[in-house]
Amino acid sequence: MKVTLISPPSPFLIDQKAFPPLGLLYVAGFLEHNGIEINVADLADKETELENALEPYIDANLYGITSTSPQYPQALKILKVLRRRNPKARIVIGGAYPSSLPDKCIKDGFDHVIAGEGEEAMLQLITNIDRKEISSVINASYIQDMDSIPLPARHLIDIQSFAYDIGDGRGTTLITSRGCPFTCSFCSKEVWQNGTRFHSTDYVISELEHVINNYDFKHFLFLDDTITIRRKRLLELCSRMERFNIKWRCYARTTTTREMLIAMKRAGCIEIGVGVESGSQKILDIVDKNETVEQNTSFVELCKEVGILANVFIMIGLPGETYETVEETRRWMESVRPHKFGFNIFMPYAGTPVYKNPDRYDIQIFDVPEERSWVKGRQGEYESFVATSELSRKEIERLFGELFTHYTELTNWTPGVGTRALAQT
Repeated sequence: MKVTLISPPSPFLIDQKAFPPLGLLYVAGFLEHNGIEINVADLADKETELENALEPYIDANLYGITSTSPQYPQALKILKVLRRRNPKARIVIGGAYPSSLPDKCIKDGFDHVIAGEGEEAMLQLITNIDRKEISSVINASYIQDMDSIPLPARHLIDIQSFAYDIGDGRGTTLITSRGCPFTCSFCSKEVWQNGTRFHSTDYVISELEHVINNYDFKHFLFLDDTITIRRKRLLELCSRMERFNIKWRCYARTTTTREMLIAMKRAGCIEIGVGVESGSQKILDIVDKNETVEQNTSFVELCKEVGILANVFIMIGLPGETYETVEETRRWMESVRPHKFGFNIFMPYAGTPVYKNPDRYDIQIFDVPEERSWVKGRQGEYESFVATSELSRKEIERLFGELFTHYTELTNWTPGVGTRALAQT
């Protein structure tokens, strides 16, 4: 059986070639390890030439498409092309969006949906593909022994064509754990559910060596939701990473301690992205963040002391947002002055508590055209599809525009563009 896994275009992104499709490459590596003939179709930047881009893969027996919410319109276009060019093939979709809305994907014409983690489910589908009783929605058990998962099949794409600027070099991605133990009401956990599973430090060090030696990357972005969950593991990992002389960034919670930050700095960490969300304690409590404004402030101050860039992610239009809470966030940014920021209009995705229960969260959710189902992207193309009892959609858009400009001037940083004068530490 010939299997082609497809990574759709992401025209909503500023740079479609920043991050390789790591999740899809994990599935590819797992299937390849189990003797399945695999191709990976990387369609980044190919949204205007889908048919030509799919031509080399048109004879596959089974297609597996990965999709986030904003990628779904492109997944539908790919489905249409494949149905016309290869009508006998089975077409499967998986990822965050299908895991949240599997029935919709089946209704839209996909043969099967992989709901949740993809490796075991895809192998199960391929093994049983000719059995009539196979379900249209496939859930497989989660892999508990994380070290049994083969490395992502980076060799199946042009990995060098993907790069993300980290410090003074071009970096690639790794992930050392799956899942998040926290319960923020705006966050979808349909793929990895609750809890966190970890690769051992041996596995992580082995993968780093593999990528450094085979692909010549010395800069990395760790994609774990929160790499600092286990203190002992983090400290061991940092200690063992020091010899590589690499530079890296990651994501963490603002409960990260000084001890951890110092160890991370020594291991080459130059930047930490952290979900501050809001400068209002009222908002943090409503969305079940389980952190305080004071913790967020202390974290940024600690990063400055240790010499790691703090990149804070904030939103406007969160449940319960008012003029007062927007002002609290503005004052927080002015007072704390993080090195970098990411700022977006809140968009409640399918599967999240806010999406399922908007009335409980003082938020109104409007219908979103498929082609507009994204919040991060090109400046000037932002639109609000939420409103609160005090802030209308248009008012959220107006405030967002004003504050985006203000925060850019405040930090000398433009998300997605950068700065001319930000010193790397």
